[in-house]
Amino acid sequence: MKCLNCSRNNPDEAIYCQICGTYLAERSSSDLIDLLRSLVLALIFTSVFYLVFPLPQIKSDYIHELLDGRISELIFGLSCWAIFLVFFKWRHHRLQLKTYLAFRQKELTDSLSEGIFVKDVDSRIEQIGTYLAKERIKRFQVSVLFIRVRRILHYLRVVPKKEELHQILNYQAEIDFNRLQNGYTLINVLIWAIPILGFIGTVFGIGQSVGEFSTFVRSMDTAAIGGQMRSALGGVTSGLSIAFNTTFLALVSVIPIMLLSSLLRKSQEDLLLKVEEYCLDELLPNLHVNPGDEELKDRTNEHLSTLNDFTENWLKRIAPVLTSVSENSEVLQAQIQGMQPLLRDYSDEIIHKSTSEPDNESDLPEALESEVETSEVEIDLISSNDMELGIKISEKSAEIPSDSKQRDFSLNKPEV
Repeated sequence: MKCLNCSRNNPDEAIYCQICGTYLAERSSSDLIDLLRSLVLALIFTSVFYLVFPLPQIKSDYIHELLDGRISELIFGLSCWAIFLVFFKWRHHRLQLKTYLAFRQKELTDSLSEGIFVKDVDSRIEQIGTYLAKERIKRFQVSVLFIRVRRILHYLRVVPKKEELHQILNYQAEIDFNRLQNGYTLINVLIWAIPILGFIGTVFGIGQSVGEFSTFVRSMDTAAIGGQMRSALGGVTSGLSIAFNTTFLALVSVIPIMLLSSLLRKSQEDLLLKVEEYCLDELLPNLHVNPGDEELKDRTNEHLSTLNDFTENWLKRIAPVLTSVSENSEVLQAQIQGMQPLLRDYSDEIIHKSTSEPDNESDLPEALESEVETSEVEIDLISSNDMELGIKISEKSAEIPSDSKQRDFSLNKPEV
């Protein structure tokens, strides 16, 4: 890409001039160059057709009558010019289509889906240009999609809202559509001018016929009217032949031009719609308009990492305590299971005494009171042991340092 400041050439994927650091603007459209090329090619082809091949080798008199004459030559030349214009537009459309298909590749789509931040605008544009150059797409800088993506990424630096970026995309779409319509102005003029030239040839031929007949009438001699009539009719028919041949050639020539240009314009309009869909679906959702989004994301990841480290360290510290609690709970459960037979025997003894001594009702309350006191003493002993166990566990968990080794907690079994 040529720098407008220092006139030095830079690589196609460059964003700034490598010599003077100036921002490289997009390349201008090549419509004027294509117009001149098509005109030169039309002149060369018309000259070769009439002077070298194939018209001089054609033996048909009708073909020579159809193509001879200045008006017929002009119609043929303008038709060739219009066809070459359509050809160059088709080449440009093929370049646009290749660029669009390259943007649709999975590699570039995945890269854009990671998000585009303000500070990454230049690197993203350079990445896209490098990828298109790697895909061997020539002159991708003039493609509609690349220009649109490049402008939107540069607007990302100054536009704070996605709604405004969406509005800019709509303006750019209107510009591209108007540029497309303006590119067919000359072709539309030629499509209109070629039939007009045919009608001009018709008027010219009819005027020539009328002139021949009027000349015959003025110079008519009654003595030799037969010979003069034949010569006059020959001039009249020659003029009519020019009139109808030019009209026929013009109408036949304009039909393929209209057909090809209409098909090409339809394809270009469909491509513009696809470009708009791509910008709305793949580009706009991945733009991070807030410059603090990236910093917020980094801070969030940092805090999450810190929280994860704290959780792992806390689990390492509390693991010995949890292990000790689990072991002591198993010991306590074993003690409770060991006390169950004693309670069962005690209850059986009470029942046996109540059945064997039914007459000693007066002594029963005193026995029951003594038994209740004994059970309360045992329960108090178990409760005091449980409290000692809880106090020891809490003291152990409070005294565990970060690098302490796991110690065994002892638990005194209560004596029954």
